[in-house]
Amino acid sequence: MTDAIEQRRRECEARYVLSMPYAQRKPWLDSIGKRRGLEAQKYLEAEVKRQFRLKKEAP
Repeated sequence: MTDAIEQRRRECEARYVLSMPYAQRKPWLDSIGKRRGLEAQKYLEAEVKRQFRLKKEAP
């Protein structure tokens, strides 16, 4: 159950990043790397890309 909640949180966070103006995304992701570590930043960047593809493919 906890894994599902964490996955949902990450998906929501990635959608939040996508809602930002494009120029603000990279600095925000970099700040995540400084606070949570590079691994967390890379994971979030990958999730942002995944959410972008899902949104683009949606009818």
